[in-house]
Amino acid sequence: ALLACRGGRERLAHHLEVRGDPQGVLDVLDPVLRVRPTAVAPAVMRASAMAALGDPAGAARSLAPLLAAWPRSASLMKTVADAREQAGDAAGARALREQALRQDGADLTLRRALALEDGGEPLAADAIDALAAIREYRSAPRREDASSAMVLDAAAIQLHPGGSATERVHQVIRVLDQEAVDQFGEVQVPPGAQRLALRTVKADGRVLEPEDGEGKGAASLSGLEPGDFVDLEYLRGTHPGRPGDGVAADAFYFATPGSSMFRSTYVVRAPRGLGLVADAHGMAPPPVVVEGDEEVVRAERTLVPALIPEPSSPPAPELVPFLSVGAGGGAREAVQLALADGAVDRTGSTLELRAVAQALRAAAGAGASPEALCRAAYAKVRELVVGQGGSFAEDASAVLSRGRGSRLMLLKALLDELGLTARFAAVRPFAADRTDYRFPSAGLWAHPVLRVELPGGRALWLDPALRQQPFGALPERSLDAEALLLPEPGEPARVVRTPAENGRAEGRALDVRIRLLAGGGAEVEGEDRFQGALGAGAKAALERLDQTARRQAVEQLLGRSFRGLSLADLRIEGEEDPEAPLVIRWKGTVAALARDAGPAVLVEAPILAARLGARYVQRAERATPLLLDAPERTTTRLAVTPPPGLAPQAGAPERLETPFGLFTRSERVEGGALVREERLEVARGRVQPADYPAFAAFAGGVDQIQARPVAFAR
Repeated sequence: ALLACRGGRERLAHHLEVRGDPQGVLDVLDPVLRVRPTAVAPAVMRASAMAALGDPAGAARSLAPLLAAWPRSASLMKTVADAREQAGDAAGARALREQALRQDGADLTLRRALALEDGGEPLAADAIDALAAIREYRSAPRREDASSAMVLDAAAIQLHPGGSATERVHQVIRVLDQEAVDQFGEVQVPPGAQRLALRTVKADGRVLEPEDGEGKGAASLSGLEPGDFVDLEYLRGTHPGRPGDGVAADAFYFATPGSSMFRSTYVVRAPRGLGLVADAHGMAPPPVVVEGDEEVVRAERTLVPALIPEPSSPPAPELVPFLSVGAGGGAREAVQLALADGAVDRTGSTLELRAVAQALRAAAGAGASPEALCRAAYAKVRELVVGQGGSFAEDASAVLSRGRGSRLMLLKALLDELGLTARFAAVRPFAADRTDYRFPSAGLWAHPVLRVELPGGRALWLDPALRQQPFGALPERSLDAEALLLPEPGEPARVVRTPAENGRAEGRALDVRIRLLAGGGAEVEGEDRFQGALGAGAKAALERLDQTARRQAVEQLLGRSFRGLSLADLRIEGEEDPEAPLVIRWKGTVAALARDAGPAVLVEAPILAARLGARYVQRAERATPLLLDAPERTTTRLAVTPPPGLAPQAGAPERLETPFGLFTRSERVEGGALVREERLEVARGRVQPADYPAFAAFAGGVDQIQARPVAFAR
């Protein structure tokens, strides 16, 4: 019955092979291979059957035509090599395996097998003995300043023709306290890596093997205690990137957060003539030397102190010395083209996408402008797709069918159907690593958006990742930032900048009204208004909370200023309208807000203060810059009405203006109430350690002014 089915002979041959009938396999597959002599699976089954019948040489000869038909198939080369080895042709098998490795340089298993034939492991010449490294560490004078010490951090990398690479990584770590034991007591190597060594080296020299966790993908180190050493060594193969983009090894860092470093070594090898380049940051570039038929780069550092993590620091590559080694490549353009290649097929036209676009065009009318069509598509995507998020990694048709996923891809597909010129853009946010790389990675441009070109040269920037994001607005962390436009096929790659501002009101506006009661209590009410992209983020955060959680969040926010607040009413407006600000209106009572101080009644708790010191000045001094990744703009209006018999006292105007920001305060008496108006602006930036004291003085000045009590004279 199987013979009458499509592919039935192959399935029958497989059944016969499992049952141990090699002659039956040959008989069934003979008609198939007469018609399709280069079909790989039947030919391999036939060769296996011939070998089982005692003709390994014939099996190897039968596979030779396949190599001519499929000259770049590494898996086929390995299969034919196995057949040749079984036939006694060890040299021919070796040659084919080496050829397979040239086709697929990331095949670590095959590379190790060939290295073992030669009596070792890949990159064995660059291996470092762990026990010798520990003895050297013990004999050296040292003072540990962290919970762990990196006794050895070694990486050796072999770059292969075609862009693949083999890595040999060796780390020896001394754990000095229980925190480090918890951190390093369970070890997991990177995906695809093969372990060479993993063990605990006790302080007395004993060596304990690990316990491999079943199903965990990790191994637990037996008996690890403070003072012991962790020895980890593994090999990893990496695949090449986009053809023509060059080849580069992963960056190697010569310092690590929370751990001192006794010895750190880095070796990169490549075939002679590849043109290695050492891209060094925070250190002198090591030379490229020629050793035999290889180009080699070596770098080593010793006795590196621990990098102590500081709050709100920039990414680590801005802070530590590191080295990236590679050859060729087109820097940013290579990243651009790689991202464009990954996204080009994800917004293809489908019947469903065309139907949505046609409905949008019909609803907009025959004379609709390109901007009107763009607005209609933006609103439709927001309606069709729930949740948050946007990336280049999903198909537009799949997002449309399930109503979840990347609104970015669906919006691009609809704009294409409507005939608008829309291009993906990968934005490098302000908080991203600012290092100027010779071999950059796509992760630097981590914010995907759309740029729509309108007639007259005007451009719209759209970020539908947040469902409530206003049309044409970007998060402030991505304003005035570098953006890679992903070209369509045949277009040149362009680099542009996002707008410096969104062209609409941004920031937070507070309006608080307090009516003091005779006994020191108060009735309070207020309005908290979040505008623009800031409002979109606040709406997204609220969307994940139910009514009870929302009430708790508002009570917690107000509780710093109004201790013991009893919230009587809470209303949230504008949550579903992306163009409207998010407005939180609340009312409540406080049992004790004011204090009788004899000649005056004082309200001493700062009312919804900015708390700049608590948020940003958490250290007396800094060794790394302070990252302020988005500007802060807040206006506050406070009106306090005292009970009869008390008179408000307006203070003098205050103004603090520095390169880091601006703070102003004015007070007046109006209708028997004290009216206070404040404006706070904190600039986006990286505050360098030398400027940190001045920033701390600005933050402290703002906090000091906002902490002054409100006084009412009797």
